[in-house]
Amino acid sequence: MKHLVALILLFAAWYFAGMNQQKPIMAVIICAVAVTFISLVFSLVMKFLTSAKIPAQKSILYKNNDSPLTLSVVNNTRIPVNRVSLTITMQYASDKKNRVKKRLDAAAAAKSETEATMYFNAPYCGLINANITKIRVYDYFSLFHSSGRIKNEPAQLFILPVFKDIQMIMPPFGAYTANAVDDSTSDRSGDDHSEIHLIREYRQGDLTRHIHRNYSAKTQKLWIKEYCRQNDFIFDLVADSSASPLTTDTADAMYEILFSLTNTLFIYDVIVRLHWYDRKTGTLRMKELGNNNDLMEVIPEIYKTDIRCTPEEFGSAAGDLITKGMLVNSKLEWFFLGEPVYSFNKNNVENELITNIFDLRR
Repeated sequence: MKHLVALILLFAAWYFAGMNQQKPIMAVIICAVAVTFISLVFSLVMKFLTSAKIPAQKSILYKNNDSPLTLSVVNNTRIPVNRVSLTITMQYASDKKNRVKKRLDAAAAAKSETEATMYFNAPYCGLINANITKIRVYDYFSLFHSSGRIKNEPAQLFILPVFKDIQMIMPPFGAYTANAVDDSTSDRSGDDHSEIHLIREYRQGDLTRHIHRNYSAKTQKLWIKEYCRQNDFIFDLVADSSASPLTTDTADAMYEILFSLTNTLFIYDVIVRLHWYDRKTGTLRMKELGNNNDLMEVIPEIYKTDIRCTPEEFGSAAGDLITKGMLVNSKLEWFFLGEPVYSFNKNNVENELITNIFDLRR
């Protein structure tokens, strides 16, 4: 519309200048027409010489927070572009129908790769596939633009819940598992439950909470405390995705419960074996987690796994794990040793996690 109005004004100015034989004005109009034509050619040519992509993201993204998405505009010419408009499509991996399109205006210096940042708010935790689907390059006066499609592999954005410390009253250790962790256990010292047996250098895979911080600070090396009695335990936490259809909001609520439960169990010096179904292999995958950093690393693996299954498939893969430790299903039901603990409401799950006190003693 802008270029049409500009052409009409130029034509009108040319007409009146010609009627009044104003040659200087007519010369100016000829220059304006030439500039307009060059602007049109510029937008058409630069469409093929300018591209955009979403580089690998380094930041951790949380749901219901303004999250940054970094994009990169690549200009392969020696001519700067002062306006590039990008269309970004965002879609949850668990939702094949609903897509959100966002626009971002950026610029690109000559022979450079320029970064631009877009902020978005993710309402659910899970995996978001983000892709730049369209690029539009404008001339310097924004009179003309030329659009082109971009075909890139979508970037994967992992949206995490904000972990909550659940108020749980746990039964005595050993009442629910006989699997003690070898070598070392509690970070407490000086009592009859966990006297220090020796101090040794840190080895890869040791639990960071057993680091002897004072001695490590003095020697500038990492040292681990080993105890003469064991009171760490391995605990099974199972994600049952077969109980009901796994929609985006249901998966979000289930992840909220699972990850907050895992994070809370770390407080009790428990090593958590987290199990989830893998549709590709037809088996349960398992990761052993000792701290919050381990949990943060395994979350992308869970998000990228197709965990859909039938009750029969899950039952066959899980076996007697269903009655061991804890289980959270896609109906948002929480079980402990096969007995129901609580049934969450997906519209109020975050509030229920932080306000209720869950007594697991039997």
